[in-house]
Formats: sequence, structure tokens, C-alpha cells
Amino acid sequence: MTYTLITGASSGIGKAIAYECAKRGMNLILVSLPNQNLDLVAMDISGSYGVETVFFETDLTRLDAPQELFNYTQHEGLDVDVLVNNAGVAGASYFKEATIDYIDERILLNIRAVVVLTRLYLPVLLTHRKSYILNVSSLAAFFYIPYKSLYSASKAFVKNFSRALSGELTGKGVSISVLFPNGVKTNNITTERIDAHGKVGNWAQGNVNKVAASAIEGMLKEKFYIIPGYANHFLLFLRLILPVPVQQWLISREFEKEAKATCKKEQL
Repeated sequence: MTYTLITGASSGIGKAIAYECAKRGMNLILVSLPNQNLDLVAMDISGSYGVETVFFETDLTRLDAPQELFNYTQHEGLDVDVLVNNAGVAGASYFKEATIDYIDERILLNIRAVVVLTRLYLPVLLTHRKSYILNVSSLAAFFYIPYKSLYSASKAFVKNFSRALSGELTGKGVSISVLFPNGVKTNNITTERIDAHGKVGNWAQGNVNKVAASAIEGMLKEKFYIIPGYANHFLLFLRLILPVPVQQWLISREFEKEAKATCKKEQL
């Protein structure tokens, strides 16, 4: 019996991906922070789709957490053939006011946890004739975003790391895909961020279930770039035709709105 391991599975895109995988008969290992009702999500998925569903609660910003998760799955004999690195944290900030804890959280979760979990599970994935890694990045990975400098840079890291590693794994049976969603209204925080952008934010946002379906379909088709939604493709087209200084001016104006609306709350 094989399993799909999904981090950040208690809500948002991770939760939607879990349900999408369950629809396809994939057994699941769900991972999230403690006290996020992950047990209820696992119970509902198992009852609704009849797949084996295991859950593990941990804070992946802890340095030893990825190893603890790996040790648990190995000890329990849970054979992983799909790894979904979804857990991440966004946020807007005036960088000169960002706390060290705020900085560390984004680096440790958006970058380190992705790298370490991939390193730990890669030998397991290589034992299968066919296996998959799905790393969740963001459309922000293609832009240099003031007030989201840490977030956009961390998601660009995920893109570049994934592309480089895919070169090492050519012909070895492990396919790497990267999902590049835009904003998705899945809770009060993400809704507030999107609403701060007004009509532009609501035009560009994605539907979480459609994003999840695109992600898994693209992964199974071994697509590297998975970019859901026509709005996102249009924004990438503008990136190609607009000079960088013009892009920076437009982006800076747009994301200062989000910073003003949310950063004081997120730094608390």
C-alpha cells in the first residue's frame, strides 16, 4: 500500500488537494500544525472516499520536525510514492519593521522544510517505478514584489530548486511538478489580503477546488509548470512585455495596499 503525503493539509489548497487525491483513490498522510482539526479532516476523507488516511501534527518550522515526520512514516511502514510540499506562509511587511521571528518563519517553512522533506523522502520515492513530487510555489515566484520580498523570494527558490532537481532525476522515475497559484480565499486572512487589492485581487483570485484539481491532474501528467487560471497566464504575459521598471512601479503600488491592510496584524 502506498501513500500520498501532503503538508499543510488542514485548510486551504492543501486540504483541497487532499480531497482531490482521495477522489482518485489515493491513500493519504496528512500533516499540519497541531490544533487545526486535522483529525476531523482525516476522518471525513476516510469516511467519504474509503481511502486509508493517517494524520501527523507538527510544526515544520522546528528544525527537527521534518526528521520526526520521516521517522514516523518509516516506523509505521507508510510507503510514500507522492510527496506534496504545500505548507507555507505568506504575509506582507515593511521589511525594516519585520521581526526576526517573522523572517525565520518564512525561511524555515517555505524553504527549509521543502528542501529537507524532499531530501528525506527522495530515496523512498526512488524505490518506486513511478513517483511524484508536487511543490506548491506561487505566481509571486515570477515577480519581484515589494512588501512581500521574503514571500516572493521564497517561492522563487521553490521554483528554481525544483527545476534544478528535476534535471538530476531525469530518467529515474521521479517526476517533479510545481504549482503556481494566485490568491485563493480560504480563510479570513487570505480574504483580507485579496480584498485589499480591490477589483484586481478579486479578478485574479482562484477557486481552491479548481486549483487543486489542476494541481493533481498536472502532476499526474508530469507537467513541470502548473499555472491554473486564465488571469494568471495573462499576468505572466504582461511580465514578458512590460519593462521591469514599469512592472516594479505597478507592483509596488498594488502591494503597498496589502501591506497597509494586513502587515500590522501579521507582525503581532
